[in-house]
Amino acid sequence: PPNVLLVTIDTLRADRVGSYGYRPAPTPTLDALAARGVRFKTAIAHAPLTGPSHASILTGLTPLGHGFRNNGGFVLAPTIKTAAEDFRKAGYRTGAVVSGFPLDRRFGFDRGFEEYEDHLPRGNDPRRTPYVERPADASTDAALKWLSTAAGGQSPRWFLWLHYYDPHAPYEPPGDLAER
Repeated sequence: PPNVLLVTIDTLRADRVGSYGYRPAPTPTLDALAARGVRFKTAIAHAPLTGPSHASILTGLTPLGHGFRNNGGFVLAPTIKTAAEDFRKAGYRTGAVVSGFPLDRRFGFDRGFEEYEDHLPRGNDPRRTPYVERPADASTDAALKWLSTAAGGQSPRWFLWLHYYDPHAPYEPPGDLAER
């Protein structure tokens, strides 16, 4: 069975990614992943919010089915089965690295993951909640660290969910992109 890397990126428009046809897009890493893995041609967000959308991705249910209807005010019910639970039951190592507060473990997204890395830096930006997001490079580093330990575990198979939050408002591009 293959290893599975699930990458989710908050508020990123598919029509601005090279592998989805936008040729001027500077997205070589995503394009390479799409070329080597599985790229869904059509994906529908059941809700325009981080929590409910990710609850749908992880459970295969719409918000009516999983009950998660808004950010911060809901918790994924323990009776709702998640993909991580299925992977773990199938003998996979399971890990997650999330980059935005709406996916904090207090909302139930950690269920089924052996390791759930949701430690976000505290911010002082009045436009954001106090614990807001982790930049992509730090999330990638955490994911690579997890992968280096997962490979040495009892099961060589792994399921890793890697979530990025960088495009989310207020958007603050890294230095080299800020000038564009």
